[in-house]
Amino acid sequence: MFRWLLLALVIVGLAPGTFVRTRTGLRSDVAVVTVTPVSERGGVTGALTLTGAWELRSTHGWFGGFSALVGDGAKGLIAGSDRGWLLDLDLTGAAPRPVPASFRFVGIRTSARKEVVDLESLARDSATGTLWAAFENANLVMRADPDGSRTIRRPPEMAGWSRNSGPEAMVRLNDGRFLILAEGSQGGGPEDRPGLLFAGDPVASAAPLAFRLVSGADYDPVDATQLPDGRVLILLRRVEYAIPARFDTAIMVADPAAIRAGEAWQGEIIQRLSGAMFGDNFEGIAFVPAPGDPARGAVWLIADDNFSVFQRSLLVTFDWEG
Repeated sequence: MFRWLLLALVIVGLAPGTFVRTRTGLRSDVAVVTVTPVSERGGVTGALTLTGAWELRSTHGWFGGFSALVGDGAKGLIAGSDRGWLLDLDLTGAAPRPVPASFRFVGIRTSARKEVVDLESLARDSATGTLWAAFENANLVMRADPDGSRTIRRPPEMAGWSRNSGPEAMVRLNDGRFLILAEGSQGGGPEDRPGLLFAGDPVASAAPLAFRLVSGADYDPVDATQLPDGRVLILLRRVEYAIPARFDTAIMVADPAAIRAGEAWQGEIIQRLSGAMFGDNFEGIAFVPAPGDPARGAVWLIADDNFSVFQRSLLVTFDWEG
């Protein structure tokens, strides 16, 4: 009985807006975002070197909940939240800088009183600036074109995915294919994180190739990004049920060339992150190439604060030496 009570309290604690962040103001208010360096450096083991950490803060009532991250060329990042907002980050200075007035709502209104807002993953075409967002609960993908038009599709292959553990990771590969991973297991095993590989734009493509990701050790995939050599970094997360909840993060590298229809796709964990700042809920990952050498660059992570006073909107970066 105590276990169930503890689990219920943790779930309530993870529910956005609890313990206790009260929304104030209007959606149309301009978000003033501050970036504060974080000195913590513990909890990191593996191949990558942690080179920077910052906390993002704003009094805007809908600020936080960042669950997706994608590179915006060599100069920036776009962060997406599970309340349907985007934030542009400028990386041209010594520290990341929020682009003024860039915090904007991109959720999908389906009726006068209903919206699709649970944005969990982003992908981008660097040549055109086209942006894709995948939403849980509805298990749909939205394409936002540079001219402001939007196209929405619910791929039938995602219809059976859990409403709360749907398309959590999405990446547009360099050859134009799209990789989408579900967070939730369909059968409870470590080889049962469903994945789909689309030949092109998931809003327009024919039936994708279906496979399974071996995430292992109770980890769930929460985001992905492609490296210059074609491999993919997959951000993995698991929850330790406590009050407050604690999170354990890992980074896996896997080769999309090894994906086969109906088979298990495996990778290698190259980084483990736990304790200190990495007890927070990291849900977004993006690779940003170095301006002078695209084979090198930086791996960025962003944390979802779940709109909880116990958690933070953290942004951290690691060197990628190629």
